[in-house]
Amino acid sequence: MDKRNKTALAYLLIGVAAAGRALLSVPEVSLTVLALVGYLLLASKSRLPVLFGAAGLVLELILSGVPAGGASVWLIPALRVADLWLFWGASVVLLRLAGRQGSRVPYLAALPLAVYSVAHFLPALTTLAAVAFVAFSVLMLWFAAVMIRAYNNARVKK
Repeated sequence: MDKRNKTALAYLLIGVAAAGRALLSVPEVSLTVLALVGYLLLASKSRLPVLFGAAGLVLELILSGVPAGGASVWLIPALRVADLWLFWGASVVLLRLAGRQGSRVPYLAALPLAVYSVAHFLPALTTLAAVAFVAFSVLMLWFAAVMIRAYNNARVKK
């Protein structure tokens, strides 16, 4: 790969970060930083992913320092849900940049994410929340594959 091909590098970083995040099923600061570097490399095309990535990084840093108990019983799940919605929003913008604006998959992924966002707070719906989260993660693996494909297309173009 030509090391000056910033677009290809950006898609590779974003794809690796998305795959890691979908497989780990938890927010991970190092993966968010990796994605944010990719977003910064694409900033000339769209600044929206940079905003989503920076906000997600702030949320994850807050989450890593919040003590358990007290108000954090509701705060931690709410921040995690917000972080997932930021990840989803960035994926929608990035799919457009990668030429996949006609795809309905990101909007399909919003459905299990919405179910998870609500069910996650209701103890009686823990199983439904888990199933919705797995469905969302699988659809985000698809996003990771598209980013890797965009990397390959950008690499071959140059």
